[in-house]
Amino acid sequence: MSTDGSDLSFPDANIVAIRGIAGALATTLGPLSNDKFVGNQVAAQNDPDPKQVAHNDYVVTSDGASILERLPLEHPIAPIVRRIAGPAHPGETSVEGAVVPDGVTSTLILAASLLDEAAALLDQGVHPTDVQRGYVHALSIAERSLDDARRLPEAFPDPHAVARSVATTVMTGNDVGGRRDEWASYAVDAVDVVGYPDEHGLAVTQVKAGSIADSRLVRGTVLTRNEVAHDDMPTEIEDATVLVVGGYKRNDVGDGRSGGLMDPDLQAEATIHLDGSTDVQSFEDVYAARRHEIVDRLVDLGVDVVVTRLGISSEFLELLAANDVMGIRGVNRENLTRLARATGGTVVKDPTDVAPDDLGHAGTVTQLMVERRRKRRKRRKIVVVDDCAQPQSVTALLCGSWGDVGEEATREFRKAARAVAMARGAGPSPGGVVPGGGAIDVGIARDVRTAAPATASREQLAMAGFADAVERIPFGLAKNSGMDPLSVVADLRAGADAGGYETGLVLPAGRVGDVTEAGILDTYATTLQGYRTAVELAGLVLRIDDAFDAEFTREPAGKDDVIFDDRGEKHEEYLAETDGTIWD
Repeated sequence: MSTDGSDLSFPDANIVAIRGIAGALATTLGPLSNDKFVGNQVAAQNDPDPKQVAHNDYVVTSDGASILERLPLEHPIAPIVRRIAGPAHPGETSVEGAVVPDGVTSTLILAASLLDEAAALLDQGVHPTDVQRGYVHALSIAERSLDDARRLPEAFPDPHAVARSVATTVMTGNDVGGRRDEWASYAVDAVDVVGYPDEHGLAVTQVKAGSIADSRLVRGTVLTRNEVAHDDMPTEIEDATVLVVGGYKRNDVGDGRSGGLMDPDLQAEATIHLDGSTDVQSFEDVYAARRHEIVDRLVDLGVDVVVTRLGISSEFLELLAANDVMGIRGVNRENLTRLARATGGTVVKDPTDVAPDDLGHAGTVTQLMVERRRKRRKRRKIVVVDDCAQPQSVTALLCGSWGDVGEEATREFRKAARAVAMARGAGPSPGGVVPGGGAIDVGIARDVRTAAPATASREQLAMAGFADAVERIPFGLAKNSGMDPLSVVADLRAGADAGGYETGLVLPAGRVGDVTEAGILDTYATTLQGYRTAVELAGLVLRIDDAFDAEFTREPAGKDDVIFDDRGEKHEEYLAETDGTIWD
């Protein structure tokens, strides 16, 4: 998607571009939204297999952050929009769940609407500085309105029901498999256990096996790329004592950083003198004695499961299997950390120095058979560590989901859990909920219009434009739901004029009513951030009055060359117009 503003002056060129981006997202707003098919043409690096059909990369989603990230935007303003209104580059993080953006669509629609109103005011001769000041004043009123409408979950008769309502509201419009209510309960349960669901406290695992109805919340960890390492080992253990062995290299002599259960490596410069077969056997006996000593110590401590970052040698596997100890090897560092947090154990780096306090505990450790491996007869196996007593990490196991559907389900579950935590104030943002369904937006528009007449004339115009822009959100909700948006906005205004912030769109029922009573609740922090970000983006665009292509030369500037003279003159003109005051 390319928006060319070369024939327009600033800030109109950037306004047109942002209007186009917001237009691409407009129909994804609300619970009855449409999906977008975003395709990426990928040039084949190699000749395709004749047996396979060539295809391009694509995604089908209604998630604003995903669409914004994948849209092939070429306008220079696009990186600024992505950075301010959405995740800058969410794919750069290697930790799943580190970035969980929300409210991107409504934020961009509001920003575009503010810029549309600003463009009309600029055509009437209002200076961009006056528009900015008016928007900032209106934002302060919106913040007060949000504070007035804000309620903590504890203020409701049933705080747990409020948490579920927050989760269902976030997932409305992205109800994967029709399991929204059930998954909302899982999201609440996850937050009950781990608090704010960061990348370490909440994992989401997808498997093709089963149906979406089989999905559940695991009070522990799911090891999706690992299996029991020996055929003679048990595949299910109840009331399990778990040892987690971490580290990043094999256990050199005198080095405690094992990462697995293996014989020590000899140093590269080591020299061994063997006089005969007896010495060879003695040398091997030393290693055998060490292996027996380690395993006997683990058995004495009651260890039922050993999970390692690196490998477990065949000799160790035989000893563990002989003692009915389950061994799992090659677990990645992130899953190893989650396992330790779930079981209450400590990641041990030296298997020869294990204390009882280092051990974790789980109700069950079970190996499950899931989908068949590609081009193989064997079926994929996973290990589920469940029913931990006081886990600090839990896992949502989403069954019957993969590909785009699985990614959508993962994203929505994470957003739901994050919303519940934010509503409770468990995260870095202030807690609380506000009415959804456009109710709070119409209430804010009412409050801004009421305050506008007491403001300086030019800023008053900007405040009126702000109120009109805010009402584009319920307008879009009604339009995407198949309702008459003009009639709906009129009804919402009438409800807002009666007082309060509860009158909004009850969707997908398709009526105007009390959204708080209907359980349509948004998080206070996300709504507040959306308003602030939209005003920030609009202000940034209005402050840009020109663009330059950076040109680099190896020739040094002459002593008579004047650099940035045009920009300096414009700055002086600006200060003269504003009496030397720089808007902040």
